[in-house]
Amino acid sequence: MSRRGESNQVADVTRPGRRAVLRALAASPLLLIPMPPVAAASTSRPSAPSIGSSDVLAGSLGWSDLDTTFAPDWMAALPDTSNPTTLSLPGTHDTMAFSASFIGATQDFDLATQLRAGIRVLDIRTRHIRDAFTIHHGLEYLHANFTGVVRTVTDFLRENPSETVLMRMASEYRETENTRSYEDTLDWYIHENPDTRDLLAEYLWTPPAGYDGRIPDLGATRGMVVILQSFTATGVYGPRWGGSDMDIQDDYIIPSLAAIETKWSNVRTQFERAAQGPAETMFVNGLNATSGEDLIAVARGVWPISIAKGAPGFTGIVPRTEDYLRENGTGRTGVVMMDFPSAAVVEAIIARNFS
Repeated sequence: MSRRGESNQVADVTRPGRRAVLRALAASPLLLIPMPPVAAASTSRPSAPSIGSSDVLAGSLGWSDLDTTFAPDWMAALPDTSNPTTLSLPGTHDTMAFSASFIGATQDFDLATQLRAGIRVLDIRTRHIRDAFTIHHGLEYLHANFTGVVRTVTDFLRENPSETVLMRMASEYRETENTRSYEDTLDWYIHENPDTRDLLAEYLWTPPAGYDGRIPDLGATRGMVVILQSFTATGVYGPRWGGSDMDIQDDYIIPSLAAIETKWSNVRTQFERAAQGPAETMFVNGLNATSGEDLIAVARGVWPISIAKGAPGFTGIVPRTEDYLRENGTGRTGVVMMDFPSAAVVEAIIARNFS
């Protein structure tokens, strides 16, 4: 069977029509509006610079402060009997979309920075192309591959053996030019690929014989990455994302910035459910949202970054979450999957495990 490596991948990632849309929007004066990360009424947080088209098309806008917090080993203080379902865990949605176009960007900082800041749940979207996995956000290639993800995560775990990284792994965009199944390619990374097999042999948690599908305790997974399986396979690689022991809020399409109110209502409700729900259930709260393929909404500034950080007249999901966690200082948050997380939000989520 042919074994074609990631270096041979072709990034057929931007359709001609989409390129035209990007060029038109890049020239639009709408991209010059100032985008403060918080409500105008706040006086304690700095305002953001204006966004120019060159900044937008470059991807990350560089005005997050996630790199100012440092929590590489915060799980060391948790007992081995702790189960992730009982914890408050900061995570990132579309973890690798830190160098995407403004339509696709969801993060300001790279994977290594996220992990050092305390992020412990990842969202890795793999496109199966030419018998290898590239990393995508929808149709957009993120100039990354699965081998790079494995290296970064295992480097982090080597330096911080007290930690566990949960990695939601999903199949993204269309599969093309493959000679084998998605599962066969994953097995190749685990058992055959010389760039990843030794790393995964040491750092990938493997379900034991008779595995019941539940999320394992920290004592069984310290220094390891646990796959949260969000792809079709005959084998079992880890707990099933969306399984019976998960309760997920993921309402991610909004038509306008005014609809941030509705999104926030869903987020707040899920926080309340997590604080009061059964300990054996993993509550997942998706703070991310987008306008999808609604180009009118895109032209009006309904982007992941404006939804997360805010825009003039609209308080974003991230500052709302900062305020909520400060005002409601105890109780489990569950897994919080975020676009453009702030240092304050990550620190507040981690602190819930020790209050």
